[in-house]
Amino acid sequence: MTPAPAPPSPLYEEVPETESFADMFEAQVKDGGAPGRRGVRLGEKVAGTIFQLGADTAFVSLDGSAKSEAMIELRELKDDEGILRFGVGDRLEAHVVEMGARGILLSRALAKGNASFAMLAEARASGMPVEGMVLSVNKGGVEVAIGDTRAFCPISQLDIRFVEKPDQFIGEKLQFRVTEVRDRNVVLSRRSLLEDEQRRLATETRKNLAVGKTVKGKVSGVRDFGVFVDLGGVEGMVPVSELSYTRVGHPSDVVKQGDEVEVEILRMEEGQPNSPDKAKQKERITLSLRSRQEDPFKKALEEIKEGDRLQGKVVRLQPFGAFVELRPGVDGLVHISALSDRRIAHPRDAVKEGEVIWVSVEKIDPNDKRIGLRRISEEEAQRPPEERAAQQAKAAAAPREPAAPRPTVGAVVTGKVDRLEPYGVFLAFPGGKGLIPASETGTDRGTDMRKHFSIGQELKVAIIDIDASGKIRLSIPGAIRAEERAEVEAWQKTQQPQGAGKKGFGTFADLLSKLGK
Repeated sequence: MTPAPAPPSPLYEEVPETESFADMFEAQVKDGGAPGRRGVRLGEKVAGTIFQLGADTAFVSLDGSAKSEAMIELRELKDDEGILRFGVGDRLEAHVVEMGARGILLSRALAKGNASFAMLAEARASGMPVEGMVLSVNKGGVEVAIGDTRAFCPISQLDIRFVEKPDQFIGEKLQFRVTEVRDRNVVLSRRSLLEDEQRRLATETRKNLAVGKTVKGKVSGVRDFGVFVDLGGVEGMVPVSELSYTRVGHPSDVVKQGDEVEVEILRMEEGQPNSPDKAKQKERITLSLRSRQEDPFKKALEEIKEGDRLQGKVVRLQPFGAFVELRPGVDGLVHISALSDRRIAHPRDAVKEGEVIWVSVEKIDPNDKRIGLRRISEEEAQRPPEERAAQQAKAAAAPREPAAPRPTVGAVVTGKVDRLEPYGVFLAFPGGKGLIPASETGTDRGTDMRKHFSIGQELKVAIIDIDASGKIRLSIPGAIRAEERAEVEAWQKTQQPQGAGKKGFGTFADLLSKLGK
């Protein structure tokens, strides 16, 4: 037996766009029907499927054993550009904001017209978002208008990250969650909504993340140590060293907050909630913006060859040498032994950062991206290649002078005054340069160093200290004491027994006792 067809429902029939939902509701009541609203209450979050689109309203079949129909305004289903993003058959979630003669009215966010304190209280209980306009910035937060109701959102709840300039939101319509309704005071949180959305996006985003993969994101924060990038609910960081091949003064010189960027994932480290190190408790994703740029070293290899003489700027000093920028993003190293004709204790004794010098390219290692340099004079740089080759051959054949010994604490050296300062005397000596503090010059306190010493004056000093950075402290009285100790030690050696059976003069007391006999 064929079952009888279900009776037609006015809600499922083609509806003229001039017919309102209220008219449909009244017609259904006249026919003896009644919308099944059992279990549906004001402020409740419901789910359903769109089955009809009108001129400015969408009709929704709600889920549940007691079948119900509701409506929602089309403007709530459009994006910021006014494009409708939902159609017949699509599912949505919304909150019940009205139940009456017009039927069940849904809203995805509580907005103007529905913002009574009773509805705000319902919104707090159900978690329904509310829409409000930021009016002004107050101490500790912002004032928000939800219809005719004034509410407050603390700065800490305005965004996921701390907002340094909250006035940027003034005049904007944003969605919030009601966290408190008490004594006509309404407190809001936008952060909790953003965190929920971030968690939802993060679940989808993580499915497509992998080390070595290139992804797109938006700059969410710029700090001194790097740049934070939102990959879609998941945040990664680009360290300063991975921002560019060229030297970066500050990350804000490269990108600004809100910029769209393409980055490569270098590392992914899962969070360790039980770790005592707070930095390791959260997930860490390290990104690189530099890897998406052209490597300037490859281009430099086409232009720079071994034997070339170039000008470069000293950009960094290390105890082992000076780094010289030859091209933007391309540095070479002048080893400390190739910085000066004399032995120096530290590169700063020969060059300073920012100084432009002439160098000769001695070696290029394309695999390790290293360029070895040697400092040369401007005169040598201007010589013709053949004359320079002859000069190098002559220098190689000439006997080399023995290198000055490396400075050591306790050694006595002789040098010449290089600079005079109120706090001491700088002395250059074979193998290095150091400072004789005023207290170690052997002069009275308050003595004017310029009146007591002169540039080029030769002094004998003792090395009394060399710190971790290579700075050398010298002492004139220390040299005198060292020489005295050396004389005493030499005299004591003459008093030692010379050969088997021989005796020295002994002590001065022994000598007197012999004379007394």
